[in-house]
Amino acid sequence: MMNKSGFTWDESKKMIQCEKSQYNEHCRSHPEAKGLYGIPFPYYDTLSAIYGSDIATGEGAEGIGEAVGNLEQDLAAEHANQLEEEEERMSRETPRRSTDSASSSVKRRRTDGRGKKNASSDPFLDMLNEVQGDLKGVANNVGKMAAAMEREAAIQEKAMDEDPQQKLREKAVAELRKLGFTGTEQIKAAAVFVKMPQQMSMLLTLDESLRREFILDMLSEEERRKRMEAGAR
Repeated sequence: MMNKSGFTWDESKKMIQCEKSQYNEHCRSHPEAKGLYGIPFPYYDTLSAIYGSDIATGEGAEGIGEAVGNLEQDLAAEHANQLEEEEERMSRETPRRSTDSASSSVKRRRTDGRGKKNASSDPFLDMLNEVQGDLKGVANNVGKMAAAMEREAAIQEKAMDEDPQQKLREKAVAELRKLGFTGTEQIKAAAVFVKMPQQMSMLLTLDESLRREFILDMLSEEERRKRMEAGAR
């Protein structure tokens, strides 16, 4: 193409310069040149050095499109060969690494701290047995923890059942709810019961018609006591 009249090379843009009609006419007889019009080609100098004799003489000359295609095929083939070599190398090394790792694991498992050897010589069987042993150990530990928690809960429940004060508090709080006291009033009354447990016994000893009045008097007395302490400070 470059040997024909009207075709020039733009060194700055690295592309063919010609009339569009001339280019179309050339492509009729050289279809491999299609798609090059207006396309920069930065590898032209490299191809010129490689195929310079053909371009100069026209003997057995390759077109630019054909030269580009050949170059791309060579590069693709070289890349494919590199990938194939890398995969082959990895396939050779992977089994060796796996074997070495398995062999090391077997050696460690065969001999314990006292120099005793395990019976199995199959690394995968040894590995399976080891995993099963670990799982059994975890299951045993979980079972022991659950049993301990159940025992602790039973002890606490038994202690609460045997604690007369706990039973008394439960009855007193239930009575406060029955008498219609608000949540805030129940909390204040419970605080008094902690400091003066005998008030709970008094509440439950009184006739039901007097219990609400007793609690109101107790809360009122507690408020007066707090104000006196605050004034003394």
